[in-house]
Amino acid sequence: MKENKTSEELIYDYTNKSELTNTERKDFFYHLTLLDWNNMAKDYGESFNDKILKKIMNEKIEDLETMSNAILLYNNPYGIYTLEFGKLITKFYLKDKIKFIKALNLVKDETINIVYVFRLERIFPDDYTEDDSAEIQASNMLTDEEKETARMFFKMYRNICISCL
Repeated sequence: MKENKTSEELIYDYTNKSELTNTERKDFFYHLTLLDWNNMAKDYGESFNDKILKKIMNEKIEDLETMSNAILLYNNPYGIYTLEFGKLITKFYLKDKIKFIKALNLVKDETINIVYVFRLERIFPDDYTEDDSAEIQASNMLTDEEKETARMFFKMYRNICISCL
């Protein structure tokens, strides 16, 4: 039964499935945030972590909860696959800015880390964020709290970029 399995065991099972249901996908990404990557490598072999990464990158992520859990993967304590997770996170933004901000709002403590991801990935040409910021602030699909998360994100981004000049 699922209740008796560790996050590592569940990730192993989900990774070996050809397709995940929406419920399994949510559970997969939740347990990824709890995963001890070192134990996975020790228990299932070093290459199994690469298999997990491939599964992550191939999953279609649409719901906010799963997206927010994927955002949490960037700052994992093992420092594993940060570049790959960074690329995944920026794809979310480029695909749907509004949905990205909603997901980021669920894990707003990660905002500073995500700012660095965007800087590293050069998401904003010439560090120009005003058009994106204005588009997001004008959206009536975001709550005031989500707009505040967006303001905080863009303010942090500008502050970091100015300090990098």
